[in-house]
Amino acid sequence: MFSRNLKILFIVLSIFSMDAFADLNGAARALSARGSSAKEYRALVLELVDANFYYSAIPYMKEYMAKSRSRLDARLEKAFDKMLTVTGTKQFEVLPIRYLQKSSSDNIKYILAKKLLRSDKTTKTAIKLAEDINPNHPVYPYATHLLGAAYANLGAKNNALKNYEDCIRTSRSRQSNDITNVQKVQLRLNEEYCVLGRARVKFADRDYKDANLIYLDIQKSSPIWPEILIEEAWNSYYLKNYNRTLGKLVTYKAPVLDYIFNPEIEVLNALTYLKMCLYNDAKKIADDFYSEYLKPTSNLRLILRRKKRDYGYFYRLMADFERVGDRGGNKLMNTLLKSISREGAYKEIKESYVQASEELAKIKKVGNSRLRRALLANLSEVIKTQRDVLGAFVKGRMVGKYADLYKAFEGMSYIKLEVLQQRKQRLYRFDGKKRSRGDVKYIQRNEKQYFWDFNGEFWADELGDYVFALKSEC
Repeated sequence: MFSRNLKILFIVLSIFSMDAFADLNGAARALSARGSSAKEYRALVLELVDANFYYSAIPYMKEYMAKSRSRLDARLEKAFDKMLTVTGTKQFEVLPIRYLQKSSSDNIKYILAKKLLRSDKTTKTAIKLAEDINPNHPVYPYATHLLGAAYANLGAKNNALKNYEDCIRTSRSRQSNDITNVQKVQLRLNEEYCVLGRARVKFADRDYKDANLIYLDIQKSSPIWPEILIEEAWNSYYLKNYNRTLGKLVTYKAPVLDYIFNPEIEVLNALTYLKMCLYNDAKKIADDFYSEYLKPTSNLRLILRRKKRDYGYFYRLMADFERVGDRGGNKLMNTLLKSISREGAYKEIKESYVQASEELAKIKKVGNSRLRRALLANLSEVIKTQRDVLGAFVKGRMVGKYADLYKAFEGMSYIKLEVLQQRKQRLYRFDGKKRSRGDVKYIQRNEKQYFWDFNGEFWADELGDYVFALKSEC
């Protein structure tokens, strides 16, 4: 796929313009022989990376990985590290496993482990690859994160906690001044996800008290904090602290979190009222959910079935939304797109796409016209792949959100039936009589928690700390 463009580049290397890249005389001599060898691809990768044309080097790195069976040498390994710091790993994750298995590079081990971890059948193989990564390698903190998740999936809680703790330690220690701001942000985020991983292991082990303390270690300023509120709410639910569950969930009504879309929030809301025998409240939430989402969910299913693997459609859908915003009053679609656009993984993929496009503009200024055409052809292929990766990500998230909606409808159906059953058994009468809605004496709190009235105003320092004061009517 990339060889045709590479042959064009071989022809023009001998007349390469010195003002465009670093000295390529060595690569030109290596490529003067007839044919396309791994050695020639290696030379091109090194020269392009040295010249800061990282995305242009991607096709040649892929060709090298396809043709070479040997371990990456130290110089190429360093160039590959530098490339991945800018481009991310997504471009290489789409390669066939048989290509990735040909290299013993720590970077490629990590990429392959990520790819294999997506299947339960290959989790142990993924673990073996990740455990073989050198602790001094830049990818090591991310490998320990992967190991924590892999062991958690297998139910090996001690190994999971050990790797998450290692991930936190190494991610924190490597946030030094000799790395870029982008790398610092990535390491900080990796550290926070590993803290979250520890909380999830404790939660899965039903150690809800320890899980609650670990959740509190994640600062509100963290980009992952909004997504863990629902987990904290479930944790309070299993601690039977239902008023705090409701308080956690009401935080999602704050305008600053209007981009969050998770139908599980409403299910847990209704389920909590049900647990407190507040049947009118539970029924109203379920009825409102059906009224708001039933038809839009059906329309979303239709789109997903029709477009299937048309990743270009989902790329354009997001691009149009980011350009003009509201899509014809489709509230569900607008909320989904807004939610996806705020995800860290989406931002990372998009940033790579933007950087590749900026590199394209640089290549257009290369003086040698034949070389310029060759590199433009290669980079255009890279940008197309990155656009498909972006579209595939959007589509994948939408499929996941549709599954969440489907599951939520099942949950709401159960709640409506349970309310009906309780009504038949006359455990609760829907008589419309007013009743006391709350009292501070029903709030469970410790000596570090204080009581303030909530008047419908959301203050930044109070987000996530709300607690209801309802009396159970069971």
